[in-house]
Amino acid sequence: MIKNKSIMITGAAGFIGSNLTELLLKNSNFLILIDNFNDYYQGKEEQLQQILRNYQQNQEYELFKADLVELSTFDEINQDIDYIFHLAAQAGVRYSIENAAEVTYNNIVGSVNLFEYALKSSSIKKIIYASSSAVYGNPIYTPVDEEHPKNPISPYAVSKLCGEHYANMYFNEYNLPVASLRFYTVYGPRSRPDMAIRKFFSLMLQNKEILIYGDGNQKRDFTYISDIINGLILAGENDKSCGETFNIGGSNPISVNDLVSKMYEVAKAEKKVRYIDRQKGDVDVTHSDISKAKKILNFKPKVSIELGLENQFEWLLSC
Repeated sequence: MIKNKSIMITGAAGFIGSNLTELLLKNSNFLILIDNFNDYYQGKEEQLQQILRNYQQNQEYELFKADLVELSTFDEINQDIDYIFHLAAQAGVRYSIENAAEVTYNNIVGSVNLFEYALKSSSIKKIIYASSSAVYGNPIYTPVDEEHPKNPISPYAVSKLCGEHYANMYFNEYNLPVASLRFYTVYGPRSRPDMAIRKFFSLMLQNKEILIYGDGNQKRDFTYISDIINGLILAGENDKSCGETFNIGGSNPISVNDLVSKMYEVAKAEKKVRYIDRQKGDVDVTHSDISKAKKILNFKPKVSIELGLENQFEWLLSC
């Protein structure tokens, strides 16, 4: 576990960012937290403040409401930084299809600006860039290892792959200590309202119908949030992660139909499901080969889909 370090987290108020913030504050780190608090979804500012109320501004953290595409953002930072976890991005595969220019600009320019800032610092030990399994597109074999051909089918996926290429370029040409992690369908407490598991549970609690895109046989490699956070920490700590890319997933895919059935069991609700046309940007299956992360990072997912669903449902009830 990383302790007593100075750490920057971009996208600190988001799903993954807020969970990482909570863990690193508990372990006596000083955090530089950056988020633009855009209106893509409501509640994340309050979500972050609930964590920060137990800590002292300027003593245990600094919070910047700022955007990475603005170079002036970095002029405000006067702290030497040991680690950067770059989680900020305009998320959403479907959102990106309708807002391609916005997603492209935010995700790529923001990442390049961050890498340029990091080049000027002599204190940074590691940068972890959050990528996505979406870079693979529809796989030609499963499980998918890191060498699998890349065929992104949404602007979001293209922007994430482009960020990886920049990360590799800065490592190869400037020796910037950066690693990329390809996350597989993250779920758990503090997830965005538009994410499938949270959205489905919310509808169940309202006794409303669930809409499933396609026939529901598509499979997803769901990964619980604590396993994702563990992958981030392990990649940050490990010297051998520099210049590398890792799959971080549960490596145990489940069909959407089976997932929904398990969710109804957890919620103890009457099943109400309707199937509608498949959406652009959706892939048939995601299935991570995590052999590389196991070997180099000692990464191993610990939370089963059954336990993860129970945890998320209990959290939603408490909101």
